[in-house]
Amino acid sequence: MNAPMPPLKKSLGQHFLRDARTASRIAALVPEGARVLEIGPGAGALTRHLLARAGLLVVVEKDDHWARHWQTQAGARLVAVHGDALALVEELVVRHDIGWVVGNLPYNISGPLLAKLAALVLSGIVVMVQEEVAERIIAEPGMRAFSRLSALVRHHYRPEIVLRLGPKAFIPPPKVRSAVVRLWPAPALPVPFATYAEAVRHGFAQPRKTLRNNLRGLLAAEEIAALGLDPQMRPQAVAPDGWAKIAQAISASKESSLPARSRA
Repeated sequence: MNAPMPPLKKSLGQHFLRDARTASRIAALVPEGARVLEIGPGAGALTRHLLARAGLLVVVEKDDHWARHWQTQAGARLVAVHGDALALVEELVVRHDIGWVVGNLPYNISGPLLAKLAALVLSGIVVMVQEEVAERIIAEPGMRAFSRLSALVRHHYRPEIVLRLGPKAFIPPPKVRSAVVRLWPAPALPVPFATYAEAVRHGFAQPRKTLRNNLRGLLAAEEIAALGLDPQMRPQAVAPDGWAKIAQAISASKESSLPARSRA
């Protein structure tokens, strides 16, 4: 599976894992026989270890060179897809009945890609991201780092950092540290993800503003207070179950404003 290393593309945020021991430890987080989707296999440091464990490994690669390389390696247990993971991840998970998603996420799209992964109901997710992003993912309500992404992943996952990596673990070494985050399934909140995500998006529109300001036009201060939440709270202080209540209230408000014929 080895191939000559072509020039790296800065536009794709490429920093390839080089440490075989680390790759083995990451792959070991995935159960043997699992159906796995790897995002951005690149030169394959992690891919080789995943293929040794997975019942089926699907890799999606945007880089032309590496996509062609993995397509030449494809077989009964390895499917190689040339394309953008951000656009294809949902389709690939459904088409191949994927249980686990693993990847060294490009720094430039890690946030949007994780938001998409958070919407999928999987057995587990293991991703390498910039350490700052990892800290935001695992941040608890009330912490300064708690963000829209922190809230989104908690709709039906429990996040944890399982490994921290220095720049020398990658080629080329990035200017920042990285971390491996594992998302475990947790009891889902009692509201559809899309409804929940919309509420979180509005609530974090301006993180330094209060709920009252961010939800203006959607919920009045009295309606927020009726949920047991202080309208003067900032979004970082709202726990996931609070966001679920806000989502349900926004949905109910929209429903009540529809003409009777539309509600029927």
